[in-house]
Amino acid sequence: MLTTLVPLTALFSFAAVGLQHASAQIVVNGQIFTNGLAIVDAPQPGTTLHAGATQSVAIDISGDGHLPSSASTPGSSDSTRFDSLEVYLISYTNSFNLTVSSGSGLLTQEAGSTVKHIDWLIDPCIQSGNYNLTFYEGSHINGTPYFTITPLPIEIQNTSPSSTCANGTNPIQAYPQAQSAPDQSPWLNSDNTTSNVTYPSVGAGVSTRSPVFAMAASALCAVSVVFAFL
Repeated sequence: MLTTLVPLTALFSFAAVGLQHASAQIVVNGQIFTNGLAIVDAPQPGTTLHAGATQSVAIDISGDGHLPSSASTPGSSDSTRFDSLEVYLISYTNSFNLTVSSGSGLLTQEAGSTVKHIDWLIDPCIQSGNYNLTFYEGSHINGTPYFTITPLPIEIQNTSPSSTCANGTNPIQAYPQAQSAPDQSPWLNSDNTTSNVTYPSVGAGVSTRSPVFAMAASALCAVSVVFAFL
């Protein structure tokens, strides 16, 4: 399968044994492949959004059709599964952190659909500037727990900010945040040119893990998940 491949590099990239910080993502045919299970369909990196407007955030949780619906069910025992998925709007330089979607609702909404949508009303209080729409994912891949942070750069324009943001804002902490993530998306081949792969398995056989968002997905990485960075 021929694809259009564009590398999307985060502002910072570090690596360590067992623990890493946010790194590059891969864009294939308009889909942003995180290093976890999630695939972001919209918005595209570098999109300009406007305060006061509604933006659809679309996330494929099927691994391009490889995962069954049980893999996103709370308490799933599938060996490859989602444990949590949340989204925040972050500017590290502006010390800004706004909740876009939190809790278990994103994974369970739109029953029967493999793509989950957030109809995100961009608060008029948000200042113009560059931000990261940041995806926090807890998951298991072939029984191994992971915690993945994926920053997607966007721009917000606002000619008349209404006021100081209050609702849904969170404290921002020191950069960088640690993650325990695979080296690349499990849905991509080693050369990152196709998502037509059969790995990982989707069978059961691993004990259930409680989908608590404020924890990293493994004993290697236990962090509070509230923010990312620009």
